[in-house]
Amino acid sequence: MATKSNQLLGYTFMSTGLFFFAVNGPVAKLVLVNGLQSAELSAFRIQGAFICLLVMALFFSRKQLKFKRNEVLPLIGYGFFGVAMTQFLYFVAIRRIEVGVALIIEYTAPILVALYVRFVMKKEVSARVWFSLLLALVGLSLITQIWTGSKLDPFGVLCAFGAAIALAIYFIGGEPLAAKRDPIALTTLSMGVGAIFWVIVQPWWTLPWNLLSNSVALPHNIGSIPLGALVAYVIFFGTVIPFWLYFIAFKYLDSKKAAIFGLLEPVGASVVALFLLGETFIGIQILGGILVLIGVIFAETARK
Repeated sequence: MATKSNQLLGYTFMSTGLFFFAVNGPVAKLVLVNGLQSAELSAFRIQGAFICLLVMALFFSRKQLKFKRNEVLPLIGYGFFGVAMTQFLYFVAIRRIEVGVALIIEYTAPILVALYVRFVMKKEVSARVWFSLLLALVGLSLITQIWTGSKLDPFGVLCAFGAAIALAIYFIGGEPLAAKRDPIALTTLSMGVGAIFWVIVQPWWTLPWNLLSNSVALPHNIGSIPLGALVAYVIFFGTVIPFWLYFIAFKYLDSKKAAIFGLLEPVGASVVALFLLGETFIGIQILGGILVLIGVIFAETARK
């Protein structure tokens, strides 16, 4: 059983990773509105992150890159479903339905994790956790305002639920894998599977490399920056660093606590967008953020 000091360490690593993920959202939005398609950015992100991680792993965790035959399928399954499919299915979903609706569906993942813990692992989940999850989902609904005219394309909804399942796999699968392998090596191997997927779906030679030299105007008239620099930020600070920090956190937090704590990510992204992109909050969205925060605190402090 994890001690309080270990859990605090886990929350520290995950909070730092969550911060980088939150900042990555608005930065990725700048990239997407300035020339790159969702699949193209995903390919740049995963393939670029894998190259960075592989270099790091060869220097610091070379021996940990080796794996046994019985580890091949779990690593492939985790890298494909937990890493590659989470963002791919989400990107497909937001092409067909509103981003807010897709986010709400995807962030039902903590509920799926709690159901897995309760009915597959046969561990008790307290009523407080279920209430907290409901409270957090209501809060996310208020932040995204999903009632403002949504057209629910069936395939888009299906992909969003697929993203939720993939995100749940990311949290559930990350916990046992992180217990057996160094975080840098595990991040490299899982990202490598995702990179292979994107090489097949969006080969690197088909990517719009010529667009990376385009200049992007930054918000608040503070200047401009090459599109390639923003893509590099998404690769390193939006992928390599936070994924690595999350895998460290998995050593100290169980999958349920990590998944519920991850509900703070869309709230953090909204706050960052407020300052970086000049987006504004209305009163009901502020209330939604408070409800998510309360829900996460209630769930994380539950005894069971």
